[in-house]
Amino acid sequence: MEDMIAKIIDMDKKARDLTDEAQRSKISYEQEILRTKEKIKNDYLSRAKERIEINRQTAQKKADEQLKTIEQKNDTIVRKLDSCYSENGDKWVDEIVRRVVGQ
Repeated sequence: MEDMIAKIIDMDKKARDLTDEAQRSKISYEQEILRTKEKIKNDYLSRAKERIEINRQTAQKKADEQLKTIEQKNDTIVRKLDSCYSENGDKWVDEIVRRVVGQ
């Protein structure tokens, strides 16, 4: 009988040990899952930041090119206006005065 009780106690201890080990494994897996989840999140955020920076640089380059094109067009227009004024400025002033004075 004592031998039977000892076996039952031994089996109970083994069952508790297995349960404890399973609980430790569960906690370990949960922690590993959390670490993996955090790593995936950080990797995703890092890649997103890199893409944002690349897109920002691309947009800045495009904006700089557009600004340069606009400035070149403006310079061309200013030169044409200056040239036109140099050629016709005196005539325009005379015409304005003539129309204001009424002659």
